[in-house]
Amino acid sequence: MHKADVESILARDPFVPVRLHLSNGKTFDVPFRDVARVLSYAVLVFIGLKERTRQAKGYDRFTFEQIERIEELPHGKSRRRKKAS
Repeated sequence: MHKADVESILARDPFVPVRLHLSNGKTFDVPFRDVARVLSYAVLVFIGLKERTRQAKGYDRFTFEQIERIEELPHGKSRRRKKAS
């Protein structure tokens, strides 16, 4: 995937949660903007980062070429529930 495509998806305002699918089968959820950072040569993803904190359990880094696709995740608050009949 091209850097510009990844940047534009991760920079959307308002932010849309996404899942990054890599060529090696790994996936990374990006539920809010601070979880992923676009570097000049790669994407840096913080693992276990909670919103409004700066403490992560770890990180992973991968190149843009390793990203096969980016999937939008449903918004937690905007999900519609079916009413019971």
